[in-house]
Amino acid sequence: MFYSHFILAKKGPLGTVWIAAHLERKLRKNQVTETNISASVDSIMFPEVPIALRLSGHLLLGVVRIYSKKVNYLYQDCSDALAKIKQAFNSVQVDLPPGATSAPFHSITLPETFEFDDMEEELRYGIPDMHVTTRDQITLSHWPQGFAARPHSGPDGSRKSGSIYNDLFG
Repeated sequence: MFYSHFILAKKGPLGTVWIAAHLERKLRKNQVTETNISASVDSIMFPEVPIALRLSGHLLLGVVRIYSKKVNYLYQDCSDALAKIKQAFNSVQVDLPPGATSAPFHSITLPETFEFDDMEEELRYGIPDMHVTTRDQITLSHWPQGFAARPHSGPDGSRKSGSIYNDLFG
C-alpha cells in the first residue's frame, strides 16, 4: 500500500478531494468553498508518505473538479451581482412633455410654516387650487344605459330625480 489511510479519511487533508474524484455529487457547497486548492496540490505533489501514481491521478482529478465547482460558484455569484446592479440602475422610460423635466419649487417643497388650515395657497403662489371644481363638471349630463332616473326624496324631504346611489341602493 502506497498511502496512509489518514490522508484519505473524511476529515483528513485530502478527504474532500478524494470524495470529489469518486463521489462528485455528494459534495456540498461548503466543502467545496473550504477546500484550499494550492494546499491540496502541494499535499499531492509532496506527500508525507509515498502515494501510488494512480492515487495521485485520482486526487488531481478531484482537485480539478473542486476547482471547476469553485469557478461555477464564482460565475453564478458574479452573474447575480451583475443582474442586481443592472436592475438597480435600470432607467425607466417616462413620457413627459419637453418642458416638464423638473417640477416647480413650490410644488415639491413644504412651506416654512406648515398649517393644515392654510387656504391662501392661491394668493401665496398665484396657483389656482385644482382640487376644487364646479358642480356641473362632476355631475352626469346623461344617464348610463340601465339606470333609470326616478324621483326620490332628498335629506331635506324635497323630491329629487335621478340619484345613482338611490337607483343602486335605494
